[in-house]
Amino acid sequence: MDTASNFSRYREALRTSPPPSVPFLGLYLTDLTFIEDGNPSFLKGSNLINFDKRTKVATVIQEIKQYQVSQYCLQDVPLIQDSLLVKFKNVQSIDSLYDQSLKIEPRESTDDNVLRLIHENGMH
Repeated sequence: MDTASNFSRYREALRTSPPPSVPFLGLYLTDLTFIEDGNPSFLKGSNLINFDKRTKVATVIQEIKQYQVSQYCLQDVPLIQDSLLVKFKNVQSIDSLYDQSLKIEPRESTDDNVLRLIHENGMH
């Protein structure tokens, strides 16, 4: 999951892996956010729709959809299911986990977040 060159090594590994695969959805959500924030919805100085932006969004969505085509041949494993159920019974509430998360990693401003994402994705 090297972040260099916009996760290019991960993207290539995923592209060349035989199906079925479960991709990291956060990568695609980041792509969609950058497309949305970095491209105007209308062409400059007009009311014409920016179809280039819509095409980029459609390409990302199509890539996500390709992972929903393959069948997953999953089988129940009662030992694992029982173990997980026991662990889930002892989990803290979502609110306390969120509060703990904020103590460890406080929220950053939108500007700081965008700058960090740009840097992490190799776009200087």
